[in-house]
Parts: sequence; C-alpha cells; structure tokens
Amino acid sequence: MDKFIELLRESVLVQASLAVGCTGVICYLAIVGGEIPEVLVNSVMLILGFYFGAKAGYINGVRYGGKER
Repeated sequence: MDKFIELLRESVLVQASLAVGCTGVICYLAIVGGEIPEVLVNSVMLILGFYFGAKAGYINGVRYGGKER
C-alpha cells in the first residue's frame, strides 16, 4: 500500500492512466469508424510525449545528471 501511495504522489499512476485512456479512446474511434477530432489527436501526442519524455531522463532509477528519483 505504501508503494501505491508513493506512485500516486509522484503522479506515475495518473500519467499512465491518462496515456492509456486517451490512446484507448483514439483506438476505439478508429475501430468503430468514428471521426477522430484533431484536438484529441494533439492532446494524445502531448500526453504521450510528456509521459515518455519524463521517463527518458532516468536510468536505473537515477535521474540523468545524478539526482536520485
């Protein structure tokens, strides 16, 4: 339970749920043949870029530049 609270505090779970949820919406709209709004596509690209960009600076739990996570 402590790990869950720590992840929530660091917003890892929030970032991951936003990324997966928004990507799921676009996939659903593509499968059912619905029109995908441009603002939704732009939002998903922004969310995914932020999510993976934030993860790219870490190597084995240590932030690039020496600051521990």
